[in-house]
Amino acid sequence: MKVIIKIERGRKDGSLLIIGLTILAFLLVFAVPHLFQQSPENKVTDKSANYAAALSLAEAGVERVIWELNYGDISTWKGDSTSRTLTISSYQAPASEVIGDIKIRIEDLEGENPQVRSTGRVAYTSPLAEGKTARVYLERTTRVGLEKSGYNWVCSFPQKQIPTSRVHGSTI
Repeated sequence: MKVIIKIERGRKDGSLLIIGLTILAFLLVFAVPHLFQQSPENKVTDKSANYAAALSLAEAGVERVIWELNYGDISTWKGDSTSRTLTISSYQAPASEVIGDIKIRIEDLEGENPQVRSTGRVAYTSPLAEGKTARVYLERTTRVGLEKSGYNWVCSFPQKQIPTSRVHGSTI
């Protein structure tokens, strides 16, 4: 005995496939953009790295002041004898690929303890820039050099006083 199965084709064939593809396309259109958004943990990590880079920029500004006081010419900076400022734009943070700006202000240049305020700012994805400020009071000291000359020790005093930094505090 032979069994014959007859399949009739109608308009409903393949409609389930089309409905499934339509739903899949709809979900992809709304789900894919959410896959590329940063998670809150990544945003916090990026912000923390930018704060660290901004603090490195501020510290680089303090080092620039110390160098200028010892070997450079701070009189070329903007300001008068009581206060001088310098802005450095597009400076790369030490040990980083982050680029930011440094604003340096030094007060009481001729005094015993000049005050340095250096602010490092790093651009961030938000409209506000991330920034850190280092405020440092410099102490003027004299370094004494000892070197051996034959059987004797020779003591030498440098001409300039070299400021060394002592961190007073940092603020945002």
